[in-house]
Amino acid sequence: MPIGNLDVPIIGKNVVIAVLVQTHILFAAFIIGAVLIAATSEYLGMVTKQANYERFARNLARFVVLLFASGAALAITFVLALVTLFPVFFSILQNIFFWVFLVEAFMFLGQIIIVYAWYNVWDKLAYRKSLHVVFGFIAGFFGLMAMTMIDAVASFMLTPAEVTSQSELVARSFLNQTMVPLNMHRFVGNFSYAGFLIAGWGAWRYLRTTRESEREYYDWMGHFGLIWGFGFLIMQPVIGYGYLKGIRESAPESFNTIMLGDKAWVFNLLVLWIAVLSIASTAYFVHKLRFTVKPMETMRKLAVGGLGFTALFTILNVIPADADLISQIGLTFAGGDSTSIPLGSMYPWKYIGLIGLMLVGFFVIALYLRATATGFHWGRASRWSQYALMACSVFVVFTMVTMGYTRETARRVDNNPGYLINDCVTLDQKIVSEGCPTEPLMEAAE
Repeated sequence: MPIGNLDVPIIGKNVVIAVLVQTHILFAAFIIGAVLIAATSEYLGMVTKQANYERFARNLARFVVLLFASGAALAITFVLALVTLFPVFFSILQNIFFWVFLVEAFMFLGQIIIVYAWYNVWDKLAYRKSLHVVFGFIAGFFGLMAMTMIDAVASFMLTPAEVTSQSELVARSFLNQTMVPLNMHRFVGNFSYAGFLIAGWGAWRYLRTTRESEREYYDWMGHFGLIWGFGFLIMQPVIGYGYLKGIRESAPESFNTIMLGDKAWVFNLLVLWIAVLSIASTAYFVHKLRFTVKPMETMRKLAVGGLGFTALFTILNVIPADADLISQIGLTFAGGDSTSIPLGSMYPWKYIGLIGLMLVGFFVIALYLRATATGFHWGRASRWSQYALMACSVFVVFTMVTMGYTRETARRVDNNPGYLINDCVTLDQKIVSEGCPTEPLMEAAE
């Protein structure tokens, strides 16, 4: 059998790789975000002497240790599947990014060692807390560096840099046109993703427990997780705009595919998930302001106004540009793409919606943090507020999966042809000779 033609029966090799990658990212993103959140919580516990921070940090570190093996197994399985099913494609990446892959492997190894050491010496370094906190942040740093290496490869696949000589291959391929915005997008996204999941877990435990002390702790956990989740979510519109701008300038056909073409519905779906996260989070903040130690009715009324504006701006974001919603399944109305919807245009309404959502988000969370400084009566949250947190934990997973699919489908260009490396290597692993970034390597090999 010729190399590169191995396939998987029934589902196909593309589905196998997609499932492995998406599952691995869900594990890896949580681990990176959770380690840094736990280290920060431990530091806050050391400074404020509040027991909740220390308890939360230790429990989260324990969960990360248990989760790490599964995430590592998925990563190894994905690499083996990639080598087996796409050998030509992987060999090209290996030639271009050998040093990047090598650094990523050592960063991954360093993260494993430090994370396990960090958790195992928790009691032994109880009287050297500053040193132990440093262990946690070092583990987070190694995770971020490993992520940065992978982001260089992922961004190159969509926007490969034009390389004219062997000497500039590594540098220009690593710092391609979308590497920095993608890395920033994922860095912020890891905190938001982990925060929402923590909030959802806290809500679940709050509803399940009957002990008053435990209800107070899990009420606090939901609050603490949502601050991370929503606080970093509202940064994404600006970072996401920068990332899309880089794609539009470097790979305009890919930009048109996900924003204006047959895959535009995927981006609309992504905005819908973000709308749910924003409204549910703001509603929780409004509810929680009822239980401040010091009554703050004026701030709560301002937060209610913020909730109204959040709903308004999310509506602007989810209105489609035309009546052709999902053409692939025939979901159209009123003439399809020939019927434009004025409020669904990117300029100015989508820009107004995204910018407005971000500004209102900053306003609401600033009010909430101001109230947090005075304290809350814990353990009094309503059931619906906890359901809102659990909804956030579900929809943030949808958001992660949709984001990943949106980025990867951008190279398809309606599959005519679809690319593994944009304008370089097609889905069937055929190398495009003209303008392909791998030409210097091929010339050197000859």
